Amino acid sequence: MKTTTEEHKAVVRRLYEEIDKQNSDVFDELFADDYTTGIYRAGSQETIDGPAGMKNLMAEYLAAFPDFTGNSLELIAEGNRVAIFREEEGTHEGDFRGISPTGNTITLESSGYYVIEDGQIVHAHLRGNMLNLFKQMGIDMSVPR
Repeated sequence: MKTTTEEHKAVVRRLYEEIDKQNSDVFDELFADDYTTGIYRAGSQETIDGPAGMKNLMAEYLAAFPDFTGNSLELIAEGNRVAIFREEEGTHEGDFRGISPTGNTITLESSGYYVIEDGQIVHAHLRGNMLNLFKQMGIDMSVPR
């Protein structure tokens, strides 16, 4: 099945539309079973792979930021790669990676790209601005001099 860059962009658009509806079932549909990623948890080289890994990541964020929703600011496709720049907002109402709820409103900027084959996501390399996120949760990120 040959797909166009516009069809690839539609896959990524749909992914985030469903994520904003908190529908994690979309991962089973849009992600290949052998999906791999370049998403790493802070302080770990362990990747988050497969539809189940992505569901777990979404559950982690929604437990901490139950009103988490976003806005895709830029979506660019070339070949079978779709690059994205996105901002997501939420309220820190649950534990997040050992940080107790603060009630702070946060904005998480993220960017990266997805690789699409036959209408499914087979790989992604994504990064979020975790330093800024932790600062918004009141964590002192200054380095002693």
